[in-house]
Amino acid sequence: MASTAAMADDVSPSLAALRIDAQDPEPYQYKSLPTVTSIRVLKLEGTQQGKFCISLEVIDLADDPFFYALSYTWGNPHANGVDFTEYFNSVSREYSSESKAEILCRGESIYIQTNLVDFFHELQRSLERKGSPFETPQNHEFRIWIDAVCINQDDLEERALQVKMMGDVYRKAARTIIWLGRGDQYTKDAAGTISKLAAYPQDVFAKSNITPFRQQDPALYEASSVPYISWMDWCSLAAFFKRQWFSRLWIVQEVILSRQLSLLCGSYHVSWDELVTAARTIEARCKVLGFSPSTLFMQAHEIAVALEHNTIQLARWREFYYGTSVSEPHAKPDFENLIYDTWVFSATDPRDKIYGMFGLMKTDLKSKLMVDYTSPVELVYALTTKYMIDHYSSLQILSCVQDASIRRIRPSPSWTPDFSLPYFNMMCSNGFFCAAGLEHMKPQILPSSSWDRLRLKGHLFDTIVETGNDRTNYVNSSVLLDPSWFELCMLLSQPYQHTGEPRTEVLWRTLCANQTSDSVVPAPEDLGVLFKELLSAMVMVRAEIESEAHAEAEAKQQAKSDIGPPPDCCTGFMDALNRAREKWVFAEFDTLSREELLQHLCGRPRFLSSDRHGWLVYTLTKLHILALTEEKPNTPSWEELEQFYHNPTYVMRRKKANDVVLVRQADERFSASFQKRYGKRKLFFTEKGYLGLGPASAKVGDVVAVLPGAEGPFVLRHGHPEGGDEGQNKGKEGEEEKVMGLVGQAYVHGIMNGEAVEMEGFAFQDIELA
Repeated sequence: MASTAAMADDVSPSLAALRIDAQDPEPYQYKSLPTVTSIRVLKLEGTQQGKFCISLEVIDLADDPFFYALSYTWGNPHANGVDFTEYFNSVSREYSSESKAEILCRGESIYIQTNLVDFFHELQRSLERKGSPFETPQNHEFRIWIDAVCINQDDLEERALQVKMMGDVYRKAARTIIWLGRGDQYTKDAAGTISKLAAYPQDVFAKSNITPFRQQDPALYEASSVPYISWMDWCSLAAFFKRQWFSRLWIVQEVILSRQLSLLCGSYHVSWDELVTAARTIEARCKVLGFSPSTLFMQAHEIAVALEHNTIQLARWREFYYGTSVSEPHAKPDFENLIYDTWVFSATDPRDKIYGMFGLMKTDLKSKLMVDYTSPVELVYALTTKYMIDHYSSLQILSCVQDASIRRIRPSPSWTPDFSLPYFNMMCSNGFFCAAGLEHMKPQILPSSSWDRLRLKGHLFDTIVETGNDRTNYVNSSVLLDPSWFELCMLLSQPYQHTGEPRTEVLWRTLCANQTSDSVVPAPEDLGVLFKELLSAMVMVRAEIESEAHAEAEAKQQAKSDIGPPPDCCTGFMDALNRAREKWVFAEFDTLSREELLQHLCGRPRFLSSDRHGWLVYTLTKLHILALTEEKPNTPSWEELEQFYHNPTYVMRRKKANDVVLVRQADERFSASFQKRYGKRKLFFTEKGYLGLGPASAKVGDVVAVLPGAEGPFVLRHGHPEGGDEGQNKGKEGEEEKVMGLVGQAYVHGIMNGEAVEMEGFAFQDIELA
């Protein structure tokens, strides 16, 4: 039993406040903590010469002491995104790592970030008034645990030990204070909007005509019997949810484990329960609408997750952890689910994407994954990946490997996901696919020579010989027409030799990985009709873009600053269609039979695939070939496109003043699934005639591999991914092993349910991934 007497980490607070030398104070010297359950807590002792004075006291968690804990963010706490970026950037210098403020402990200096100074100002004011969240019961003084001050950040060993016990700190704290940062122009209205939404019946709001985070007429609110929420109110709520605290990884365990939560934004106290209720009210309405309007406030590079999502997720975890009672823990969340569910959260130190979960982990897992801040990030991620493969007997974690073009942690093993990125996009993750067959559900892992190598059994099934265009640098790339889709589709046998389906059906099924946005497999047939409508709308958008480019080039030509528009750039859809008809007749394609079209225009090398053939007139030609070589194609014919032009069932792109607005399909089942699967990916065609959807970095010569324990196949690349002379190694028994890099997971139409296993010559071999 630890001593019940608190141990002073410094001298008397009254003396500490006076021990300020005339010269610059010495840096504060932390003393070692006496036990493995010891922590320091902070007391605010006033100010001296404009600097906050504190005292630090050592307490032992084994004694069940009374103290509070702080949950906050070290850097700039303000909202960032669309309307808020300008203010965020304007105050960023205040919160930079170089812009620290000095506080005094026992007359010695500790430097802290500006956001913590802001908190001390609010703490000082709040301690002086009754009813504040800092008010303590009788016989208790206010003491609070703050990681930046109460942990010796320069002692990596202490830091690692304290990180491992942070779950116990928040579990033992009487209350956790959530500090969102000082207030701004949005804070007051945000607090009011939260109260309005929390007070209104959720089911009634869900059935109303209100669209959250949109400007709507007050009469609409009145007709729905909903208290009016102005556009400024919605913007203010968005600014509240966009504060950096909500995306911080460490808050997951801090919120889940805390007994009680109090939330402060400047001087405004917001009830955690009210915030959760408001977020769930918005979520209920969004489920009816079928989309999340709050993504309007996301920047182009951010993952489109609803602003209210993280709050709702935190509340769900908290309820799961405690069950129906907040007094007794219910169950510890599974580590694998925690990793996947918290991927959208961020951490300053990339190792904390793993270490930040330790407070929620079972004791036996903590002993296998040690906290060590001296370990390189790539080592931490690699060991975590290997642990998950071994512990869960699955290669599902490899499905999270992001495209090489966006990875932050380099160099790192190609088979290791970059946990520091706030997103991943699994192709196959719901148990509906089994490319290696039901008899090979578990991975066959072999001993590795090094932490950065993963040796396993697999089958090198096929080779990529053609790839689609890489559109990863385009904003809204999933709504842009890509001519390479039709070029690759034309390379397929008609019908598709591997399934007997028409090749345009194979095209749309591959683009959405043959599943709905809710991962129902296979995708229903009527999604093909929605695909044709989407393509038709994409053609019209492409015509508009070319028309605008044509007009702009003509204007420059008249100003004698440009040579004018390219010869194949159309002035509108009908112009492109008429040109396509003229070229078709001029090339005498109109004289070819269906069989001759398939023979002469649907083989390799790809038809009209150069950069200059990217104009709409050539895309229309490819669509015409597909229409003439299938009975009921899922791609639009010229006649259908002309009819769509005159009577569109879906207009994707609308202009409002100087802005362009993208409009959703009325029935967005296909587009929702397509956009979910297609991001950072492209189509490819293989030597054996398969069509696949794989990583954006896939290239000709890459290999499609079937791996036991994985739902879908993977694209691998021969040679060491970082270069070097490690192209080949010899196995223990003399067999040749090629070092390979993992490019990413793929969907290959026709081998997702174990078909490859039944083929002649199928056998597993040793593969070493680097």
